[in-house]
Amino acid sequence: MPDNRVPDSQFLILTAEQQRWATYAPRMEALMQANLTPAGAASWLADWSELSKEIAQVGAVLSLRADLNTADFEAQRALSAFQEELGPPLGRAEQALRQKLLALEGYQPAPDFALTYRRMRDESAFYREANLELSVVHAAQMQRHAEITGGQTVEFGDSELTVPEAESLLGSADRLRREQVWQAMARSRAEMKPALDGLLLELLTTRRQLALNADLKRPDGLDDYRAYRWQELDRVDYTPQDCLDFHAAILSEVVPLSAAIMDSKREQLGLESLRPWDYSRRTALDAQGRPPLTPFKSAAELEGIAERVFDALDPALGAQFGQMRGELLDLASRPNKMSHAYCSSLQASGVPFVVMNVVGTANDLKVLLHEMGHAFHFFASARAQPLIWNRWSPLEFIEVPSMAMEFLALGELQAAYLPADLERVRREQLESSILFLPWAAQMDAFQHWLYSETGPQVSIAELDAKWLELDRAFHPWLDWSDLNEAERASGWQYYHIFRAPFYYLEYAMCSLGALGIWRASQHDRAAALQRYKEALSLGNTVSVPELYKAAGLEFRFDRAYLAEMMDFVQKQ
Repeated sequence: MPDNRVPDSQFLILTAEQQRWATYAPRMEALMQANLTPAGAASWLADWSELSKEIAQVGAVLSLRADLNTADFEAQRALSAFQEELGPPLGRAEQALRQKLLALEGYQPAPDFALTYRRMRDESAFYREANLELSVVHAAQMQRHAEITGGQTVEFGDSELTVPEAESLLGSADRLRREQVWQAMARSRAEMKPALDGLLLELLTTRRQLALNADLKRPDGLDDYRAYRWQELDRVDYTPQDCLDFHAAILSEVVPLSAAIMDSKREQLGLESLRPWDYSRRTALDAQGRPPLTPFKSAAELEGIAERVFDALDPALGAQFGQMRGELLDLASRPNKMSHAYCSSLQASGVPFVVMNVVGTANDLKVLLHEMGHAFHFFASARAQPLIWNRWSPLEFIEVPSMAMEFLALGELQAAYLPADLERVRREQLESSILFLPWAAQMDAFQHWLYSETGPQVSIAELDAKWLELDRAFHPWLDWSDLNEAERASGWQYYHIFRAPFYYLEYAMCSLGALGIWRASQHDRAAALQRYKEALSLGNTVSVPELYKAAGLEFRFDRAYLAEMMDFVQKQ
């Protein structure tokens, strides 16, 4: 049985004092009482930023510990206690500090702080006292998703598999084995469904109230949580209608192309139709019936491969990955570990921390490249931007570094694969860049419907019916005849729906940016990589369109640009 314990890391160690508001309150009060002048504003902001980094890192570590072992009651309790104790007073203190800065006469923000200053003004106007306590409730509800799903297992034959282990078997060349695994996973998901149904309804109630407290209502008088998230995420460069237009463009430009790719595979494999077990977003089905590629056997071996890849791509990036080995990576899959992959940031230390659940698949290597793109982004922005608010980037750009790294590293994968397999890996990467877009549009379309067209009485049956309608439109190549479509209808029970609402279409936007970087790299690899790194270092100091421009791109996701990029991928 795999070890359930969270690996030792000095970065995950906290003292009791670090988890208490009393530790930080005097410094917050000192900032509030300081005699703030335009000349002294930069120093005052630096002090505020350093304090914020300390608090943010404690929250990140507690969240990591809770996700790394969802069965650890003490880790779950510590995270909840921290959120409950610090959330409301911290929110009030930050609002007071924002207002103090905004009221400072004669202050002109430095160019690299102007955007953050504007955001602080918007955040101050968006602030509602009633949402402080409610945000604590919301955070606790979202964390329950990890508690529910972290212990999920799949009984297959005589084995009890983690979800990532089971998913890896969906690439088997043996179709009967794929079907058996899929059926086992469906049974496991059915067991989870009642708890997740109930959790989503709780989240909907909380999210509606957040919007109502912020005075955001639709013309029919109901809450407008979509408008709430638009403000919360500072989406000023595009509208909800732009997103709906993007969904329609993907339906017309990408779904037929995706269906043609899958139909070609069906023909080559001699199948009458493609069943759900013949298609997995994480494990590509080989059209020639070859078994899935398995480039490594252990997390340690994967780390070694990745370091060689990054060293070959760019020695500076290789050095950063080497810095993470040992204490800033938790890659192996094990029971009770939250099954999603992500990159967290330890703000006070200025380093990223990557969590995954690897089981030996080619997709695991791809996901590590992706998450390391995030890690490189944080390294670059943290080193260039001392203020916490200027780190990372808006969501509309934050997936460009990660998705572009999947492509930029393609030319260095000889560290993982035999020469005969490299063309297969390249083709699967390109196919996935097409096949992913309908899924991203479906995820976003579901949320637009959920938060702008339904009310407090919406039922799980209605959610299931809407997802089924969307899945038939965006994934028409799948044959579900003679199957219980309850499994298909519950496909909305996905991580982002619970823990990152309205954060998904950004992946589709950024995938076009990633393809643009890769296209440029084919003409001048060194220049494209340099622009990539420079854009990362800008962090949050410039707008989304300016970040894209720095990377040599346009911030576009209209139908014409989508068609252009799909044509490029097909030619490749």
